[in-house]
Amino acid sequence: MRPSVSGNSGDLVHVAGLTLGPAGGGRPVLREVTLALAPGRVLGVVGRSGSGKSSLALSLLGRIRPGLERRSGTVRVAGLDPFDSRALRRLRGRVVSYMGQDPAASLNPALRIGTQVAEALRVRSPGTTDVTRQVRELLASVRLPTDRAFLRRRPHQVSGGQAQRVALAAALAGMPRLLVLDEPTSGLDVLLAQQMRELVAASLRRHTDGAMVLISHDPGLVADLADQVVLLDDGRIVASGPPTEVFTARGRPAADHARAATRGAAAGTGGRLEVRGLSARHGRTTVLHDVSLTVPSGTCTALVGPSGSGKTTLARCLAGLHPIAGGTVSWREAQTPHPPGRGRAVQLVAQDSVGALNPRETVRTALLRPLRGLRGMPAQDAAAEAERTLGLVGLAPGLLTRRPGELSGGERQRVNLARALAAAPRVLVCDEITSALDREIGDEVLDLLTVLRRTLGLTVLLVTHDPAAAARYADQVVALDGGRIVEAGVPGSVPGWPEPAPSPSRAGNPFRDATGWPADGPVE
Repeated sequence: MRPSVSGNSGDLVHVAGLTLGPAGGGRPVLREVTLALAPGRVLGVVGRSGSGKSSLALSLLGRIRPGLERRSGTVRVAGLDPFDSRALRRLRGRVVSYMGQDPAASLNPALRIGTQVAEALRVRSPGTTDVTRQVRELLASVRLPTDRAFLRRRPHQVSGGQAQRVALAAALAGMPRLLVLDEPTSGLDVLLAQQMRELVAASLRRHTDGAMVLISHDPGLVADLADQVVLLDDGRIVASGPPTEVFTARGRPAADHARAATRGAAAGTGGRLEVRGLSARHGRTTVLHDVSLTVPSGTCTALVGPSGSGKTTLARCLAGLHPIAGGTVSWREAQTPHPPGRGRAVQLVAQDSVGALNPRETVRTALLRPLRGLRGMPAQDAAAEAERTLGLVGLAPGLLTRRPGELSGGERQRVNLARALAAAPRVLVCDEITSALDREIGDEVLDLLTVLRRTLGLTVLLVTHDPAAAARYADQVVALDGGRIVEAGVPGSVPGWPEPAPSPSRAGNPFRDATGWPADGPVE
């Protein structure tokens, strides 16, 4: 069934001719988008990073990213206009619940986990009794601890995957009539992502009168849950209908621009990263225990494990952003020494692209800081290098003047990567850098990393939940669980992780349609 163009009086969501674009003119972000969603239905919204998916989702809450404006069109949710402030007060919380793709941004850093979920429950279900019990039930439903110690933690004291599930628990509180989920599984390992699918499906079965807008890069998730799908490309709906119609395998030509993009790249050099007996704490709790590993120069090591196993804490320790309670972290020069005083040896590309970037700074400023401060470039050279570095990660020079709030989640993550590369590091620690990207662009970013480490001798530690990425791009895999290394070896030798793919090339992949979106089926 195709999304209705005209809609009817029984629709919970009705969008007609919605166009969003930069204030004062410029290329639209959404172009004449029209769709309708009835109660009891699930609408999947798919497309490449930057295609306008999140902008469409935010419009259902009456929100527009800074720098954008509504040029035309209408939005109605439960018959009310979310762009009207009085109507929005009636909609937000009680009728519409939203979970963004950046869970850290949706959680209040000053409030404890239990308080955040409890507040969501009180807003949507006034007069609720035994709130603590219901909070524990919500946390248990998303596979989180329910003990008092966990409820008293704040968002910065949990892993990215745990923060994602806390945000989902808060969104599910009180069973809103419309649930808008933006990339609900992006920060989760394979097992938890599957559990999340089952959880969301179960909540839909319990709440048959509710509706959901599901934005995802995961075609399996959308195919499993959605009744209808719209495919966005460059802000337009280019296909709509049931998942079996939209996810059509047509093949796609190979696309690999990474090697060309590295021409003229900064001549950084690699180094062997060595970790010996490392331990780390969050407060009084030890979260890493006697961790030892070596990442040889010019290679890629994948760090895998379930959410909450300590992967992000280890990544932050390596970059000097989290205190080490014991042990050592060191790097040894490659054969060609790096010029003294130029750049930091280890650069972190964080999982949380929102928290990693200053919301008040433009992309140009974010890139110029390491180019001038760490590499000592003159202003003119730094400006040219900032533009070239942005091109390395597949972004246009026009984005240099934008701020993080004006970028899509995928664009922010690539700016994050560009800023790290601007420092010409010896070692790059990448924490779930593809979690906010569709698979096509995620593969392109990982291809780029492969070219960089081969041409520049860059050493890479890739923290990932994606078995295919670990198998394809890593020279070795290290599995972390409970803050300890439990397995290590070449891809294919670590239990639960697949054999490496024969080649990084994606040519001939039958699970791509003409727009580049994966078809329903096992991608890679």
